Amino acid sequence: MSGQWLAKQTGDNEVHVAPLGDLLVHDLTDLCPCGPTPRREPRGDGSDGWIYTHHSLDGREADE
Repeated sequence: MSGQWLAKQTGDNEVHVAPLGDLLVHDLTDLCPCGPTPRREPRGDGSDGWIYTHHSLDGREADE
């Protein structure tokens, strides 16, 4: 398990956080097979942004 994560802005109001070197290459969309968890984040301009946290298949969250 590498323990490394990628944070990437994929749109004007979306950021995806996904594990690198996992058993699955994560699709940086809300349709990824890992079932990413969305979290609404208020932005300074009053609009909302979204952070999608992807789930590892190698179990690294249990070690962190």
